[in-house]
Amino acid sequence: QINKVIDKFIKVIGKNFYEKNQDRIIFAIAVNAIECWLLPLYYTDKRKSKTTNCLDTLNQILEKKEGFTIDEKKPVYYRTIVKPYQKHRKLSKHHADNPSLEIFLQHLDAKNIEFINEDNW
Repeated sequence: QINKVIDKFIKVIGKNFYEKNQDRIIFAIAVNAIECWLLPLYYTDKRKSKTTNCLDTLNQILEKKEGFTIDEKKPVYYRTIVKPYQKHRKLSKHHADNPSLEIFLQHLDAKNIEFINEDNW
């Protein structure tokens, strides 16, 4: 599925453009929903690896831990809950909990993306 989406994006941006700039392009494709990538930040049980109904599952715990739920996909919600992923070690810790998140990190590794010292993040 991910490769099909990437192929579609390449068609949209143009194959020539992609070939010239592919070393600077990273595709982050959440197969089911981006909220699935966030579940491992809040759950330690089997729910951390869910790939269906992720928004509902995330909202259940967000209401308790953050005092809000995501009723609209507004950036302000996501800025709050993704902060732990700003640390590479936290992202690396949870990447295997979601198949598409793991593929995204594999793409980063394949492009030899270097992460700056996390203490400066």
